[in-house]
Amino acid sequence: MSPDRLRLLIADDEPLARTLIRQYAAGNRRLEIVQECTTGDEVRDALARAQPDVALLDIRMPGANVFEVLADRAASGSLLPAVIFATAFDTYAVRAFELHAVDYLVKPYTQERFESALERVRRPAQHSAGLADVLRDLGPKPGRLLVPDGRRMVSIAVSEILWIQAEGDYARVHARGRSYLVSRSLKDLEVRLDPTQFKRLHRSAIVQTTRIVEVVPEGNARHRVVLDDGTSVIVSRLRAPELKSLRL
Repeated sequence: MSPDRLRLLIADDEPLARTLIRQYAAGNRRLEIVQECTTGDEVRDALARAQPDVALLDIRMPGANVFEVLADRAASGSLLPAVIFATAFDTYAVRAFELHAVDYLVKPYTQERFESALERVRRPAQHSAGLADVLRDLGPKPGRLLVPDGRRMVSIAVSEILWIQAEGDYARVHARGRSYLVSRSLKDLEVRLDPTQFKRLHRSAIVQTTRIVEVVPEGNARHRVVLDDGTSVIVSRLRAPELKSLRL
């Protein structure tokens, strides 16, 4: 891989998607498009023939399954490019990271997000921890989250989350009877989660409102909420008005 110029393979069966990528790439002098593909079979051939540094791949395309194409090439001992997946679906994210994808873009994505993914290719050591980000950019209001579990990533449904607490610059997600420490701030998560389902009730706590079973007055305009697993979360005075919007 040249440090000055990346050879890019594009694979997407939607003409508008390929056009958008070309537009994004046109503004980057350090990027050269070497091949465009519209099927999984074309991807298989292009990986061998064009020898790209990075492949930006849609997942749902006609022909061969893209995951299988990559797995077969890796199993044969052939060199793989850095892979960035770009898709309208967040449900393939875990499989993508199992194949050591550099990044996972959910359509529609901005040029800034496109450039960020390429920067991960150029400087992988600086961005390796990014794969543990709980939301990555799996859509504006994702239905599932990726969270780190030891050395692997696991997918959990947003509906399974009871609450999230701040731990410095990190956040701990409580779900399925376990907790997962993710490298995102509580503020980041608050922006990404659906406000009709999640409320920030304290500077260090977000709760899923459907999991609240009781609101208990604590005096001096303070309250605490009790979740359906028995967890109690304090509600700050500033956030107390949020309780009025809850329908328990």
